[in-house]
Formats: sequence, structure tokens, C-alpha cells
Amino acid sequence: MRKIAFLAPAALLLALGACASTGGNTAPAPSWFDGSSTPITGWVRVTGEEFKLYEAQRDLSGPSLDCVSGALPRNLQRAAGDLNGMQIRVYGRVAPWSERQSAVYDWQGSNIRNDCRRDVVILADRVEVIR
Repeated sequence: MRKIAFLAPAALLLALGACASTGGNTAPAPSWFDGSSTPITGWVRVTGEEFKLYEAQRDLSGPSLDCVSGALPRNLQRAAGDLNGMQIRVYGRVAPWSERQSAVYDWQGSNIRNDCRRDVVILADRVEVIR
């Protein structure tokens, strides 16, 4: 009986860890974001292997999480750093965060960590700068 009492807390910790890693701590996409229309327009902040798309330029200057995470295929994402702070059109598709196979979403070699913590991420094929 005593061994069961010691195993129960360990099982509880494993269950809690599984819930945390399945994306239970995400929120729905922001109200301004329409993932069903393409292209998706917004302001971009590039951070390593992913980008964050915001509704307005003002959102770039603060710690706003009113964004949606996404990425371009690896080589395009690596070259995307010069897009920081620009308004862009994103072509691609929106995917549920729950579709990922691990802690990150692998999009053609780019690892999306979902820093915006949303239920969806953007799997971009290409972007255009709006001038």
C-alpha cells in the first residue's frame, strides 16, 4: 500500500507534464486575424526560425502577444531578417498548433516554437513587402 502512495505523485506529475506539452496553454487567434483568407496582411517581427505577425505597426514596439507565429521554409526564413518591422502579405496556409509532432512545428526545416501561444500557426510559402 505504501508503494502505491509514492507512485501516485509521480504519475500525477507525468500527467501534468503531458497536458503542458500538448498545447493546452494556447489561446484562440486574435480577433483581427482571418486565417481563412489569403494573403494574410500584417506587420512582422522576425525572431530566428519563426516570425510573429501583428495587426498594427504599434504592436511591434511593445511586448504584445496579440500576434500569430509562423515561418517560411528554412532558406527563406533565414533570409527574412531584413523584413523586421515591415508590413507584409503572407501567402501559405494556417495550421492548428495541435498538428505538430513534437514541441515545435517543423515547417520545411524551420522550427516554429509558437511564441505567440495561439491555437494556430502560419505555414508560409512566400511573403511580399507592402510599400
